[in-house]
Amino acid sequence: MPHEPKPDAVTRRRFLTVLGASGAGTVALSGCSTDRVEKLVPYLVQSEDQVPGLATWYASTCTECPAGCGLHVRTREGRAVKLEGNPDHPINRGKLCSRGQAALQGLYNPGRVKAPRARNAAGALEEITWEDAIGRLAAKLGGAAGKVAVISGAGRGTLSDLLADWTAALGGRVVRYQALDQEPLRAANQALFGRPEVPAFDFARARFILSFGADFLETWLAPVENQRGFAESHGFNGGATAKHVFFGPRMSLTAMNADEWHPIAPGSEAALALAIAHLLVTEHGRSAAGVADALAAHTPEAAEKESGVPAATIRRIAREVAEARPSLAVAGGVSAQHRGAVELAAAVNLLNYVAGNVGETVLFGADLDGGDGAGALDELGRALDAGQVAVLLVHEANPVYTMPAASGFTGRFRKAGYKVSTSSWLDETAAECDLLLPNHHALERWDDARPRAGVHGLMQPVMQPVFTTMNTGDVLLQVAKKAGGALAKFDAPSYEAHLKSRWQALAGERAAAGGFDDFWRAALARGGLYGERPAAPAVSLALSLPVRASRPALEGDGEFSFVPHATSFLYDGRGTNKPWLLENPDPVTKLTWHHWVEVHPDTARRLDVRNGEVVRLASPHGAIEAPVLVFPGIRRDVVSVPLGFGHTAYGEFTTARGANALDLLPGPAGQPFVPYVAVKVSLEKTGVFRDLATTEGNPRQLGRGIAEAMPLAAAVKGLTVRESYELDGRPPHEVNTERELEAIAGWAEGQHIRTRRGDYARENPQWGMAIDLSRCTGCSACVTACYAENNIATVGEADVLRGREMTWMRLERYWEGGEGAPPLEARFVPMLCQHCGNAPCEPVCPVYAAYHTADGLNGQIYNRCVGTRYCANNCPYKVRYFNWYKYSERSWPEPLQLQLNPDVTVRARGVMEKCTFCIQRIRGAQNQARLEGRPLRDGEFTTACAQACPSDAIVFGDMNDPGSRVNQVKRNHRAYHVLEETNVRPAVTYLAKVVRRGEA
Repeated sequence: MPHEPKPDAVTRRRFLTVLGASGAGTVALSGCSTDRVEKLVPYLVQSEDQVPGLATWYASTCTECPAGCGLHVRTREGRAVKLEGNPDHPINRGKLCSRGQAALQGLYNPGRVKAPRARNAAGALEEITWEDAIGRLAAKLGGAAGKVAVISGAGRGTLSDLLADWTAALGGRVVRYQALDQEPLRAANQALFGRPEVPAFDFARARFILSFGADFLETWLAPVENQRGFAESHGFNGGATAKHVFFGPRMSLTAMNADEWHPIAPGSEAALALAIAHLLVTEHGRSAAGVADALAAHTPEAAEKESGVPAATIRRIAREVAEARPSLAVAGGVSAQHRGAVELAAAVNLLNYVAGNVGETVLFGADLDGGDGAGALDELGRALDAGQVAVLLVHEANPVYTMPAASGFTGRFRKAGYKVSTSSWLDETAAECDLLLPNHHALERWDDARPRAGVHGLMQPVMQPVFTTMNTGDVLLQVAKKAGGALAKFDAPSYEAHLKSRWQALAGERAAAGGFDDFWRAALARGGLYGERPAAPAVSLALSLPVRASRPALEGDGEFSFVPHATSFLYDGRGTNKPWLLENPDPVTKLTWHHWVEVHPDTARRLDVRNGEVVRLASPHGAIEAPVLVFPGIRRDVVSVPLGFGHTAYGEFTTARGANALDLLPGPAGQPFVPYVAVKVSLEKTGVFRDLATTEGNPRQLGRGIAEAMPLAAAVKGLTVRESYELDGRPPHEVNTERELEAIAGWAEGQHIRTRRGDYARENPQWGMAIDLSRCTGCSACVTACYAENNIATVGEADVLRGREMTWMRLERYWEGGEGAPPLEARFVPMLCQHCGNAPCEPVCPVYAAYHTADGLNGQIYNRCVGTRYCANNCPYKVRYFNWYKYSERSWPEPLQLQLNPDVTVRARGVMEKCTFCIQRIRGAQNQARLEGRPLRDGEFTTACAQACPSDAIVFGDMNDPGSRVNQVKRNHRAYHVLEETNVRPAVTYLAKVVRRGEA
């Protein structure tokens, strides 16, 4: 990702030009040249919210997906530098995914549209003033004669209400469009229960979880909330845990966390769901009026024929579901979208109804936001074909990119008389428009969100706008003032005032005590207004949709079924312009920066293709080329490509990076509820090869015991990892015996460790970490948090290929089984500096840059380091990284450098880097406690990785405190150290993953 500094970047000469400035209001004049006068403008009137050197926090709401998680935004000297979860928010409870944290790179992204633009006579987009832009739109609306339409990707909230009223006043229509919508689920709920809504799903209460293609840990509905609930039910807590079974042709991250993955034929999910429901009624005494006859034909044998899952396995799973109450079945997502997607959702609804889950783990009344669906967009397309749209406004949506090319939407879009975009980026849809009115970023504007019933999230500007943009709400109000007529009623002086008027009504509904000002300040401080979850209404079965289980035929005559998938980082493609999300390896495949096509190892051998070999996939609707990734987690007759790549616009990090998987798919015509429909494709070699930019090492542990696991029975008995090997009848990995470990430890205490740690360990904190692998899902939110907190450079694809990635924390993924009788299993282990008490990196440093602190940290003095890399060679965990280049000029092109955390040094080239346990947070908390004259309290601060983890798998604290949470976790019988036989005494303890091997 090379990026040369701009000519006007700050250089040594320019710095010296203004070096003489000091004091308030001083103007620096260069003695060399009068045409290079620079002014330093300090705070003349200090904001009461800003104290230099201290962080100011604001509460806000995330807009990176429809889930609407709560944010806490840390600002320093008037700029946002870190995003974290809001603990008060009922959806994410203080946690945040990688996409939410990377919103900071959207704020400072150099690809943002910096001012309004209009298409000139030559066809190019040129910058204009806001006054001119508003005047142009007002003039166009005056002649639209009711032919106005809006495509909005914004969630429910005050702006969406204003946009709907504003458009209705012009006689137009609004289509609320989301690329990864849940329209099949909504349609199925309407057909079966008479409720056209998306319910909430309580994973925490479920004792058995069935997923029919739904990637609920990645992109399905509210992934952070789902992951937290999944960790509560599926993570080991001393007793029984929920079992998770996944049915789908590809092993997604959600399937990797399942106890069983069944690689079924695409489109056969409904047959399995109906067969399990049939068994619950006929063999396990579940009664549901009116369903027995409808389920009579859906036997396990019929499902085996459709899916390939043995009837005996289906019977066993049905028995386990019957014994576990409540259970939960979910379906949907991109990988389960085909011609039978609505029937699949209906079948799973019926299974939940028969199992008694409706009202227990399936909660209607929450009404999650989901847009209007692809059917509404298709209807608008017909109006565009008929010439009925004179002005088309697109707000926070990119349908030109996210709709399959075969849908013809781009051609329809071009038929609009005048096209306007409020996009902050010059994406594919904005590039087709005649007028660009760039919206403020969510961290720069006033707004709110209603992602579900009972949740009203607020957004507030946490800093001044980076560019000359404008809140779309203010644009609508100013256009209304300019155009007059039917729009004259929208007369609020600003969108902020309009928003407050709506919240005044809300305060009146809640009978807020103390007046509106107190109510408003409290809501801003908390991040919104959060009521209790609405009581689940009674739901009756209508069964107006025919219950079908036959596998839908896929278009095309190719050999392979093509099933696209959405990744947890790129989502629908909106994450592809953020370097943190591109460089952070995909949790499933460990690839970075480019796309791929997944091919089963047996298929790869048969076709004679290898990793990196570029192949051509062709369907009746188009063709793409992509490098092969030989991937064991996919059916032999299926290939898959991730969504999100193949942008033709969207910024320097994104453009011309891979191919768009949607080019292979048909349009939604004939099935308006399903935008992405699986097809048959052919595969042929092109004779081209490219290296895969991957951070994966050896995919197998080779008996080293890095990512340990133990059977559920052993965990319940309280056995240690070593004892669990004996119980399981497996040979233990190569570790020292207890006697050898004691001998080594005794020698160490008599040597240099005594002076390094032993003498003062009792009087100082000893910081340590515990990571529960039964809760860790491999989502990599911790990795992104580490990038954001510690100013870690992204090195780009070329340096990843050279093995020069800089990430201080990585998620290792290891495969188990899959080569014979054992089923394929994936294990994750977060790997970071272990802060060893007997650190092998310290004695080999010739300049003493690596040293041990009094509180147990393995420190690194950057100014001393001369880059010999002896420490990296001596580290058994390989968690030290050499800074090869001056990445400040390559990783943070202006204004991306504004995201940097001022509490952390930006490292120069030629030094070693590694995890510091967020030393800046430790010292900050210690200083605050010292100022208040008290000792540190356990849990009053934590590392960035632990703070972000949605499943709460990481615990950090003082190991010298007997009552600390980290001490409690480290004493768990599942505790072990990675590479314990080296006797380096790591401060990071892992808890072995609990797995089910043939256990119910």
